Amino acid sequence: MKQLTCLTTAVCASLALAISAFGGPEPLPSGKEMKQVAPAPLPECNWTGFYIGLNVGGQWGHSEDIDEDGYFAPPPNQWGYDESGVIAGGQIGYNYQWNWLVLGIEGDLGYMNVDGDGVAKFDRSFEGSDTRGHSSSDFYTTIRGRLGFAWGHWLFYGTGGGIGVNLETRVTDDCAFSGACGDELIHASKTDFNWGWTGGGGVEYMFGCHWTIRAEYLRYQLDDQNFSGEATFLGTPVGAFRFKAPGTEGNIVRAALNYKF
Repeated sequence: MKQLTCLTTAVCASLALAISAFGGPEPLPSGKEMKQVAPAPLPECNWTGFYIGLNVGGQWGHSEDIDEDGYFAPPPNQWGYDESGVIAGGQIGYNYQWNWLVLGIEGDLGYMNVDGDGVAKFDRSFEGSDTRGHSSSDFYTTIRGRLGFAWGHWLFYGTGGGIGVNLETRVTDDCAFSGACGDELIHASKTDFNWGWTGGGGVEYMFGCHWTIRAEYLRYQLDDQNFSGEATFLGTPVGAFRFKAPGTEGNIVRAALNYKF
């Protein structure tokens, strides 16, 4: 009897094992029992893409005037003066990053105040005389390439291209030899969108993969500007005189905030 009981137990165990083997895999656990799969890591921030932003800063430089026809003294008469002002505007551009190398193109448009004047060198010895050169401007634009290298969230770059400034250059004389002021003896001027070159560099930092801030320096020089004006003496026209403004030059320092798409 004892042997029969053991045999029966062994047969039942074998049947149970066979049934479990042919009964298919165990059902999947419920959602609560499943282990959560970690999401794929986000792609690392890089500099590739379009961006748009705003900038603000200041500029300072130097302008020259040349009296080509001897308005006040035998030519050539040349004198210079410093100028300065504020700069503000917006920029749009595109960068492409390959490994650590970053290539880009950028254009900006805004307001730049080139403001300066100075009394002519040959006129300073005459008390009350006021033959004066003056430069002023309002809007400007640049179109530049950019070449830099990325180091983490930092970008160090050089930039260069063209600059255009809506520049007014003029020479005026409001006083006679006697020192009696009031009648304008000459007003020679020209307002023109004057092109030139610009180049410099900067450093930029990215935060949040979309926002960047930068500090930038640019050096610029504009093309020569030729202008003329009719002179009068005691109310009588005495002829036209030519002047030249050779290459107004300056420096720009500005900060910018960009959003990268």
